[in-house]
Amino acid sequence: MLHSSAVAMKILQDLEGVARPTQLCALLPFFNGNQADNFSISATGKLYGRVIALILLVSSVIFCQDVLFASENYKLMVHSQGETEDINRTIETLFCIVSYTIIVISSVLNASKHFRTIRDLSMLDGYLEAHGYTGSYSCRYLGSLLIFASASVVVVAFYYIHYLSEIEVRRQCILMWIYSLQMLYSCMFAIYLRIVLKCLALRIEFLNARLEQFTQKDREQYIKDDWCELSNLIEILCKFRYITENINSVTGVALLFFFGFSFYTVTNQSYLAFSTLTTPDQLRKEHDTMGLSCAWVLAETAIMTVICSSFDCLASEANTTSQILARVYGKSKEFQNIIDKFLTKSIKQEVQFTAYGFFAIDNSTLFKIFSAVTTYLVILIQFKQLEDSKLEEQETA
Repeated sequence: MLHSSAVAMKILQDLEGVARPTQLCALLPFFNGNQADNFSISATGKLYGRVIALILLVSSVIFCQDVLFASENYKLMVHSQGETEDINRTIETLFCIVSYTIIVISSVLNASKHFRTIRDLSMLDGYLEAHGYTGSYSCRYLGSLLIFASASVVVVAFYYIHYLSEIEVRRQCILMWIYSLQMLYSCMFAIYLRIVLKCLALRIEFLNARLEQFTQKDREQYIKDDWCELSNLIEILCKFRYITENINSVTGVALLFFFGFSFYTVTNQSYLAFSTLTTPDQLRKEHDTMGLSCAWVLAETAIMTVICSSFDCLASEANTTSQILARVYGKSKEFQNIIDKFLTKSIKQEVQFTAYGFFAIDNSTLFKIFSAVTTYLVILIQFKQLEDSKLEEQETA
């Protein structure tokens, strides 16, 4: 398990606040030991993760079948929803189930990679601490904000489902369970990624600062010890580059399904909010799902923002290394041979995080997502107008 102590690995101390809830959610494996020589994956913890994944998989299959073939029984506003809203809500609920299930299964299947990432980081921390690294990152306030936003979705959903809908009690429980799991796993996944990625960025920033010192020296000052230090720094940075690539491979599938669900939810809930606003005042009470729509959009936007900004911060810091080394390159011919290989790889392949290779994840991703949301929102509104016009024609016929 993860415990704080004077001799505990630094990365475990950095993860201490988020480790236990993440482990209980099966997003991170349980560990034995907190020192480099006794650190390993717990066999019991590995079994726990597989059991949780199996339970979620079986329940998800059952829930998907029920939601798909009994969609009429899951309507929030049974008397007011048209075919467009009905189909969208059904697809959204199915996406919700698939999203949190894949996040858990992917994390459990990649448990050994999670372990190797933390173990490799702990080995590199020995070098960093020996050279004065003391950085740490706290996600307390941002994490609290995400938890509040996620909890608000569950609370608002309970109000609509229990008090305003005509859904039977059994299906109310199913729907609340689905929404609760989605927000729980999305929130914990985002907080865990935030802490890990920011801790990595701080470590690379520390190494970049040491590299920057080489650009401030005159050529005559370089000695053999400088060459050895630069060699060690580049070796450590190469290992950090490997770790960042490993994190991307571990989280790629989960990120793909999370962003897929978030995109669809933001689009659908924005459409439902628009439908509420355009409904006549005398009928708005029967159509009003504005509270739930706003809660969904705000929560998903907040979570996506945290994830995108975290990946962007790490990628920017990692790519800064190449720029510093390019300046060091011209300082001494003795440095050029050792820098050549790193720069060649960096120029050909910059650090970039993706959702399983489908699209890049950085700050620009949010702009792209909301641009696409706007496009699809216009299409949905047009479908709604077409549907309304057909209903009017039937009523007047």
